[in-house]
Amino acid sequence: MFNYGPLPDLLALTILVYVFWSILRRRAGDQLHAWLLGWVLILVHFAVQLFGGLQTFVFAVSAIALELAGAAFIYAAGGCQSGRRFRAIVCTGLLATILYIVFVSLDIESSNYYYAVVALLLASVLAALLPDEHRVVRARNFYVFWGFLLALALGLLTQRGWEGYGLDCIFCAIYLMAGVRCWRKFPHSTTGAVTAVFGFVVWAMVFPLSVFLHWFRPGLRIHDSVWNIPKYIVAIGILLTFLEEQISQTEHLALHDPLTGLPNRRLLEDRLIKAIERAERNEARVAVLLIDLDGFKQINDTYGHHVGDEVLRVVATRLQMRVRKADTIARAGGDEFLVVVSDLLQPHGAAVLANKLMADLNEPIVTGDAQLRACASIGVAIYPDDAQTAESLCAMADAAMYEQKRSLK
Repeated sequence: MFNYGPLPDLLALTILVYVFWSILRRRAGDQLHAWLLGWVLILVHFAVQLFGGLQTFVFAVSAIALELAGAAFIYAAGGCQSGRRFRAIVCTGLLATILYIVFVSLDIESSNYYYAVVALLLASVLAALLPDEHRVVRARNFYVFWGFLLALALGLLTQRGWEGYGLDCIFCAIYLMAGVRCWRKFPHSTTGAVTAVFGFVVWAMVFPLSVFLHWFRPGLRIHDSVWNIPKYIVAIGILLTFLEEQISQTEHLALHDPLTGLPNRRLLEDRLIKAIERAERNEARVAVLLIDLDGFKQINDTYGHHVGDEVLRVVATRLQMRVRKADTIARAGGDEFLVVVSDLLQPHGAAVLANKLMADLNEPIVTGDAQLRACASIGVAIYPDDAQTAESLCAMADAAMYEQKRSLK
């Protein structure tokens, strides 16, 4: 007998799987593969329900597919980290699901054996969750707590003779775990992450809620499409997360130098204007240091651009190690770097910093078999002593840098 009920959800999930596959073609990664695998398994979960006449086969395949989909979601939400804890939880859920299917298929009236095995599996999970590092004690306690609740729920169901709902407890725990992993790994401030977490939590609550309604409101009939809404909420949340990540990467590329990872001139100008405005309110000073590498063209011509790129990366690292985190270092272009020092208390502090930077950059840079020196000329300009605007401050620093170059010739 063919069951046409799941066809609308099957069509929607087919489109969803195609969307994830299309994204995967343009953006590879283990996490995206895991999300795609999870939705393919959900698609299988619905597809087998079309064959209504094969009840045992449909029950077994759909239950295993739903459990494995939850495992894939946990894996993806956790950043594709498959440690001992993850493997123990997934194996426990899968074995418990398979054992449940075996007992139902064999029509065993007493399921105490099944729950005894589940209890042993839960004990093995709790043992696997005992870490040696003190820093993960809170995480261990969290997983132990949920393992205890799951074991307690299974025990209560067995005692009341409702063993048939044991699988709902397992699914609830798995999808709730996926929501927890999303909450711990994704940025909490993004709409996509909040939507995905909310969807997973509601998805997990569907299983105990359906049992509750079956017990206390047996006459209430809720259409299957209503129960499936959380799945689409999760899908929307994940897709929003991808979109937000793409927007964040685009914004980062627009404001940062791709070679060194430092802010570019556009971002530096914005921060310099804000630093000057803050200094004007607080009656403080702002220093601009323009750094030009002497002999960089000769390094490029002699050793090639790949060595020159490595020199620029080393220079960027040395500047970051010397300058405060509150200040800004930017690559102005070519072999020029700009440093904005905010909240400068004394004018001579900029000269002291410039001397330290020159000493750092004079240290040899080892790339392969070559030892190179990226000596630098540094021009300094101070607000409000030398100039009052961001543009004129940079121009003064540029003039001071060329004056230093001329004096060294």
